[in-house]
Amino acid sequence: MESPRWLRVAASVMAIALMACSFAAAQLTVEQVAATNKVLQQVQSAISKLPPAKQQMLLGHANLNHLATVWQNYGMRFTDPTFIAHAKAVTAAPMLSFGGTIIPVSNPSTDVAYSAFAGFTQSETSTARCGNAVVVGFNDSGSIFETPLFFTGMGGESFSGASYSTNGGASFTDIGPINPGSNDFNFLGGSPVVNCADPNTFYFTQIFDYLDASQNPWSAIAINKSTDGGRTWGDPLPAIAKSGTNHVLDSPWSTIDPSNHKRIFVSYTDFDYSGTSAACGTNFRIAIEFVESDDGGATWSATPNVAIEACSVEAVEGSQMVVSSNGTLYIAWLNYGPNFPSGPRAIQISSYAKGVLSGPVTVDSAIQPGGDSYFLQGEFKDTVDMSLAIDHSGTISDGMLYITWADGRDKTVTDPFAQQGYYAYTDVFLRTSDGGHSWGAAPSKVNSDTQPRLGNGRDHYQPGVAVDNRGWVGICWYDRRMDTENFAIRRHCAESSNYGASFNDSDIGMAGFAPTHGDDLFMDPAYMGYYDQMTSDFLNQHSGFIGSFQNQTNRGNPDVYAHPMN
Repeated sequence: MESPRWLRVAASVMAIALMACSFAAAQLTVEQVAATNKVLQQVQSAISKLPPAKQQMLLGHANLNHLATVWQNYGMRFTDPTFIAHAKAVTAAPMLSFGGTIIPVSNPSTDVAYSAFAGFTQSETSTARCGNAVVVGFNDSGSIFETPLFFTGMGGESFSGASYSTNGGASFTDIGPINPGSNDFNFLGGSPVVNCADPNTFYFTQIFDYLDASQNPWSAIAINKSTDGGRTWGDPLPAIAKSGTNHVLDSPWSTIDPSNHKRIFVSYTDFDYSGTSAACGTNFRIAIEFVESDDGGATWSATPNVAIEACSVEAVEGSQMVVSSNGTLYIAWLNYGPNFPSGPRAIQISSYAKGVLSGPVTVDSAIQPGGDSYFLQGEFKDTVDMSLAIDHSGTISDGMLYITWADGRDKTVTDPFAQQGYYAYTDVFLRTSDGGHSWGAAPSKVNSDTQPRLGNGRDHYQPGVAVDNRGWVGICWYDRRMDTENFAIRRHCAESSNYGASFNDSDIGMAGFAPTHGDDLFMDPAYMGYYDQMTSDFLNQHSGFIGSFQNQTNRGNPDVYAHPMN
């Protein structure tokens, strides 16, 4: 039986008081600030060695490259005792919730309170559900302020946060930053992907840059593990780490085998200028790679599997993975060819079963990136716009693969100030496959509206896709159709009960917001997030979907919300 309201309020007040006491000793030392600065300057140095076109391709590390400059200029202000006193006063505010189908995930109570200029952006979400337990991970610039308060005496810094739910996503509790570990030279860089094995066991994958005990730099992808449903998280452990002097590991992804919940895969893009690759020789190399753990993330394969390598001006980026009911891994990515940042580009996919990796299959080779090369109206980047899902429902459609993306091939308008000379207005496209070998003659369009024949069009972008225990398909995306000037952003979702042959399409009822992404000093000015992951119940206990997304509400302040679809 639910406890009385007065008892719940009293418990919240007591928890806040205890938190405030723990904050009393929290303060970043000069040494800790200098350590974080050293890590970020090393990251920036590594990025500066990449060819300019390759620097443009970076996703999570684009934010860290920007943050490195900000930290160099402002980092020592974190040691100011007056800031710590102010932070103690604002961090312990209780989280509020409300009824309806748009559920607050991140706690906005401390946004702007730390600073009117920085630390108030939560975005780029990943959602995992096992039974009634749901965890959402997200990039959180405010975690930079909060890490020393939540992890007193620990030296690392975090750029990401999470919230958990025990009631299937009806309400969430924001836990603050993800545990960065005790090493002063640890930096968790965000770009989160969350997975679950059971209602207690969740995994949080993200960028991890650090210096070891000998001060050697490492570019890594880390996994933090929770055994209490996302309330607390263990130290970050590298699933893969390469020398930070000649590698930048970006765009992490992860997935769990539904037939063996201890079998975890992590993929990433390796920007490699070591000049030691057999495939590329001394030329610059970009590779989509993945590693495997068969013991729940305790140990990882020593040698990564290489899905594809691109040399010199060729380029690949943005891998995603799923695993079928029989344990076959599918890994997809975008192939830019030599044309980045302009198009066209291709989506490719490979399978991995019993230690054998197949050659790439092209899903679609005529993708027209949205906007101007990859900048959408409002000057924010939409570099990687793809989502992959697989049916492991055990129904007749088990094994069906779904890939959705934003594509501007149906509507381009001349623009004299665009880098490529035109602007491409995107629709949400979908292709399906039974086994990944063939993907049909043409993609289908998911959004129900059509681009106007004359004049400008409307952007539909960053779709996320999932499949539930009925074999139904759910897709959600950002949508500008309601604004004739193609500026205000809303959220649309659609479901299909016939394996993607047709979809309903509806606005979820969220007010439109403007892309005011460049207001936060800590964030890359062209950043609004690169994906929002949809999910269903991994354990197949519940039907329906849940996905999280950015919503700036009426404050022009990016927060994370969820939308359950039952």
